[in-house]
Amino acid sequence: MDSTLTSRTSIALASPILLLGLCGFLFASRIMMSKTALSAGLQPFQLGVFANWGAGLCLLPVLASTRQRIPMAPEHLVLYAVLGIVSFAVPTTLSYFVVERVGPAYTSIVYCLSPLLTMTFAAVIGMERMFLRRFIGITFGFLGMVALIQQQILQIDIDQPIWVAVGLVIPVCAASGNIIRSAWWPKGTSALAFSCGASLSSGLMVALMAPVFETPSDWHFAEPGILSGILVLSAVSALSQVMNYRLQQIAGPVVFSQIGYWGTGFGVVLAAILFGDVLTTLSFAGLACIIGGGMLANRKRT
Repeated sequence: MDSTLTSRTSIALASPILLLGLCGFLFASRIMMSKTALSAGLQPFQLGVFANWGAGLCLLPVLASTRQRIPMAPEHLVLYAVLGIVSFAVPTTLSYFVVERVGPAYTSIVYCLSPLLTMTFAAVIGMERMFLRRFIGITFGFLGMVALIQQQILQIDIDQPIWVAVGLVIPVCAASGNIIRSAWWPKGTSALAFSCGASLSSGLMVALMAPVFETPSDWHFAEPGILSGILVLSAVSALSQVMNYRLQQIAGPVVFSQIGYWGTGFGVVLAAILFGDVLTTLSFAGLACIIGGGMLANRKRT
């Protein structure tokens, strides 16, 4: 039985589409846990700092048990710093302002552009060739995402065009991070080691920026809801990070970039199961587009 389970696990970790589904589920789970933690009293930057550090610390003993090490050459340290800034610190900071001035709906929607931008960037620099089947798949995923969040689209406040434009930097950063991870993946480094180093650096970058937006001395940890929220989110984030990096390692940046689509899909399903939200015909159509688009985008050109 153990060998069968191990075999099935290996197959899942080697299948981009199965791994994409797992990463999407973990993405949705992290979002729900983050909302719960914020409701319990955590501040946004506090959550960003300790969820990332917690994930990295959870991965360290696993890394030690497998006799692996985080690459620490100067070029790797620069890579971690760049990824921490581009993939986490800048989007987190911009989201803070855009949510306040334009609303959370727009912030969610701009992330829809990340797969389209990732595909474009990868094609422009010659990392991955753009072909019709993949383009159709990414487009289907985009339409599916729009179908799922069509209510939020109606709530967008576009009275502040400057901040609407600033919000577009968020998906550009996300797409750039996707490209950077693939282009400069440390040679011979596992997804476990790379994700551990990136988690710790992301926490550090956000910690450096946190005093500008929050007062760290006001951060609370003693309340049971806050401490337990950080611990649980750290564990889930650790697993999510390893799976995310494994997906990018085997499938490339374009397939990886669809995690947000799948995460939104799983979020809608989980909300229906856990909180009784109603799934409409449009919801099912959106989910079908996301799944179908993911399968099309994952298929190799023949």
